[in-house]
Amino acid sequence: MRKKRISEKTIPLLFDFVVWGGFAAFLFATYIACQTLLERFPGPVNKIMSMFQNFVA
Repeated sequence: MRKKRISEKTIPLLFDFVVWGGFAAFLFATYIACQTLLERFPGPVNKIMSMFQNFVA
């Protein structure tokens, strides 16, 4: 069995780190955007959320 070079190990790990890090950053930005919308427009956002909850239920 041949030895793997360091680059063969680190490139997939770096790729996973970048992909999952980007996904986590996207979720965090979405959370911040939703909080901002909720603070600025509490009435319409609550109406939309209740419509969504009724649709899901």
